[in-house]
Amino acid sequence: MGAALRDDNFGADTQTVSFDAARHAAAALARPLDRSEDVPIALAAGRVLAAAIEAPSALPPFDQAAMDGYAVCLSGRKGVPVVLPMGGRTNAGDAPGVLRPGTAHRVMTGAALPTGADAVVMQEHVARRGDLLHFDLPIEPGAHIRRSGEDVVRGAAVIEPGRMIGWADIAVLAALGVRTVRVACPLRIAVVTTGSELRDGGEPLPAGAIYDSNGPMLAALLAGPNTHIVSLSVRDEVNAIADALQTQAGAVDLVITTAGMSVGDADHVRDAVGRAGGRLDIVKVAMKPGKPLAFGMIGEAYFAGLPGNPQAAAYGALAFVRPMTRRLLGQAPAKRVTARTAFAASRKPDRTELLPVSLSVEHGRLTARRSGPDGSHRMMPMVSADAVAVVPGASTPLEAGTCLEVLPFDQPRLGG
Repeated sequence: MGAALRDDNFGADTQTVSFDAARHAAAALARPLDRSEDVPIALAAGRVLAAAIEAPSALPPFDQAAMDGYAVCLSGRKGVPVVLPMGGRTNAGDAPGVLRPGTAHRVMTGAALPTGADAVVMQEHVARRGDLLHFDLPIEPGAHIRRSGEDVVRGAAVIEPGRMIGWADIAVLAALGVRTVRVACPLRIAVVTTGSELRDGGEPLPAGAIYDSNGPMLAALLAGPNTHIVSLSVRDEVNAIADALQTQAGAVDLVITTAGMSVGDADHVRDAVGRAGGRLDIVKVAMKPGKPLAFGMIGEAYFAGLPGNPQAAAYGALAFVRPMTRRLLGQAPAKRVTARTAFAASRKPDRTELLPVSLSVEHGRLTARRSGPDGSHRMMPMVSADAVAVVPGASTPLEAGTCLEVLPFDQPRLGG
């Protein structure tokens, strides 16, 4: 194992940093991994694009009829009525026809516009008698024509790197004939829960033991097409934790631990990081819940040490780990989401508080309501919540109607 870090990096007097400073430091620590792979577009939904896609052709690829009707050439003709014989027909999928002078050409929606035509008249506005067509409405040049390239110009950048590919992107790519796209390889994440009291669900539960909830919770919170997650539990023994950290750091991009980040007799994660040859840049954050929270590196792997209480672990993942994963995947930071509070709360000037809230739209504004009582050990407030409200420290109480940042549990599409 690597040499242990200096004691002053891990001691009880280690400096506490502000919530905002910790967020900035965690994001700055992470660097895009720049690993990519090609996947078929049918499997690309939810993946992060790694290389810009330029349109190999225009959309529409040719001038098209936008309606079932008749293609005509006005050539300066004005006024009504106009009577023309029908001189041809083009269905969708046919090669472009030619509009003979002095005639109208039958076209169907999506069909190539006949050469020489400058307008399409809807069939509902045409009276047909045999092969003669009577147009009794004014005809505007360019009416009901989809021009080549009016949606996408050939060579234009259609989707930029860092975008999470959605169903609308798939539609455009398919229309352009794109079969595969280059996407960021999934992040490899290890979730290591520490605690001799932990048991897996279904196991017998001895007196004093509890079932591990943080491991499954964090695996679900971070799950998606862009992550591969492994989970394991380790007893409260410094060498066992160090061995697990060193092993996982050699196999994954990001190692996450829960519990053991404080300085109690059974808190061994800081020492274990040192024994595994790692470093910690931050070990305490001025926030509630979740003060004992750390970030650093173990070898080439990034490290995040989260607290053990469920709310503290979850909110640390929302506030710090998710932004780190976005950076590692090459994504831009998520857009900031704010909501008006429908509650008042006390607060302290020296820390940021994270409160579970439920979100709703009231009077045209996103509104946040408290979802349960205080207590970072409580799980039901999270079940009733949609997000966490970020309450900055202040010497005055929080008033109802204050606009606050919220961290949605489910990342909104508007976030990128």
